Amino acid sequence: MALKLTKRGISIALGTEKVRGVECINYIQQGLVAGYRMIDSAQAYQNEEEIGQAVRNSLIPRENIFVINKISSGFKKNPRSVKEASDSARASIDRLGLSYVDLFLIHQPGDSADDTAADSRRVTWQALEDLVEEGSIKSIGVCNYTAEHILELRQFAKIYPPRVNQLELHPWCQQRKLESFCRDQGIGIQAYSAIARNSHSSHPELCALATKYNKSTAQVLIRYSLQKAWTPIVKSTSLAHLHANLQVENFTISRDDMKMLDSWDKKMEGSIRMCLERIQMPKINSPPVPWLINTAEE
Repeated sequence: MALKLTKRGISIALGTEKVRGVECINYIQQGLVAGYRMIDSAQAYQNEEEIGQAVRNSLIPRENIFVINKISSGFKKNPRSVKEASDSARASIDRLGLSYVDLFLIHQPGDSADDTAADSRRVTWQALEDLVEEGSIKSIGVCNYTAEHILELRQFAKIYPPRVNQLELHPWCQQRKLESFCRDQGIGIQAYSAIARNSHSSHPELCALATKYNKSTAQVLIRYSLQKAWTPIVKSTSLAHLHANLQVENFTISRDDMKMLDSWDKKMEGSIRMCLERIQMPKINSPPVPWLINTAEE
């Protein structure tokens, strides 16, 4: 079942990676005031308590805020049993201080060649299914899953297909075969790093599009994501940019310009996540990688 969330504030998710403490509480509160109604978090982000506090303290009814969380399978914390996975997810819900989570994802599939990772995927999914039946979770999905990982679910899942697959998606990393597979399976698509962490903000053709539509490069990329029927996940610690990232409904990228954006695909070579994983810690005398310094804009 694909996501059917079309209101402005819920068709764009507010990312929360690397935002913690009082800064996180203020950030979420500012995002809600700006109009965001979907909040993306994860156990690995270590900010569940802050997000829960911001949601609880908001004047916006809980049922109007869509909270996403991710269980840390794949981060060397692979649950070895349904109970272990269930306890992990319950602990997250407790930290949030919410009566339920709208969408809970498995954050990483782990090494697909590793039987231990496969077992972990199975017991984690089964634990999340149990929590759906219990009512603590409204829906479940996956993150960074390949087609093979998704098809694996059919061997044991009571709930299939996953509601969403959260993937890195932007013009330079489109994962076309996987995206097409998800569509065919009725799986909604959420796009993290939707503006590629601003790493292409000086791209000449992107800048030309921004000028043409009288928008920022980030707004063009967010609009691109929406026209691809993806739910973009964006993050900015700038209040002005928080508001600007929602101002993308008053223009449409032309078919020809969408084709041009599509033509920039570098497959996984264009992946921000893969690039980060490949880069070693720089030596003392090594020049810094400019776009890796500031990750406030994603």
